[in-house]
Amino acid sequence: MARGRPVKEFNDYIINAKHRHSSHQDYLVCPATAFLKHTVEAKSSIDLIIRSLPKKQNGDYTSDSRDTIQHLIIATLPTIIGHFETFQRYLFAGLFDNSVLLNTFDPERFSKHLEKDFNVAINLNNLSSYRAVGSAPIGRLLSDNLPGWQDPEKVNRYFKLFFQDINVFTNDDCLKLKTLYQLRHSIVHTGGTITLPDAQKVETLRGKGDTQLAFENNFIFEVSRKLHPIVRDSINRLKDAFINDFSPTVTQNDREKIGKFFNVSSTIAVWLR
Repeated sequence: MARGRPVKEFNDYIINAKHRHSSHQDYLVCPATAFLKHTVEAKSSIDLIIRSLPKKQNGDYTSDSRDTIQHLIIATLPTIIGHFETFQRYLFAGLFDNSVLLNTFDPERFSKHLEKDFNVAINLNNLSSYRAVGSAPIGRLLSDNLPGWQDPEKVNRYFKLFFQDINVFTNDDCLKLKTLYQLRHSIVHTGGTITLPDAQKVETLRGKGDTQLAFENNFIFEVSRKLHPIVRDSINRLKDAFINDFSPTVTQNDREKIGKFFNVSSTIAVWLR
């Protein structure tokens, strides 16, 4: 133990966040905007640090600077993908909670397909966690019990429970997302190396087996930029389907609430054009 330092456990180092990050409450109200806010903040943080790192006289980064950049990029990607999973979960949860506004939504059919196609059962431990909550977030309980949010094709099937004719993600979207999920897996589970078996799982990574991951400096910038249109288009598909199926009893307040839920905005608006 270092002399003079208090004895603290890992949990004792948790502090109250002083920066305004995207919280679960933000995702509850407007999932897309909450997620895009996080990606831009992550991108801007990397940009700020890269610009401030020491360079050699010839303009190249020093060895320590290059190592620092790689550590930051590799640490940032899993947090972005974790937020993307949160975006998907809260989007699904919000659709379910607001399905009372839909004209053709059939809870019985939804339940039957959920059980038949995905073998879903509500986890009692998850349910008991909300015993002291005044109103249980039913949609969130449901999404928390659905496995496989790292598989965009399975996610498409989940959202088809609401709108059978809608693919939330296109084939190109799915390929991009699978690539990012596999990179995240290699960072988190295999020490930052793409193993030979993992490289065969995604078309874009074949030939990258047994590769220790390192990225160009603008990688997180590109991740944030390319996720913007994927989020925008997925939201617009669902929004159009939802509004087209509005119940005749929907009020103006309901319309405003749904409009906010499906809102897609970013401080880098050009990435949404």
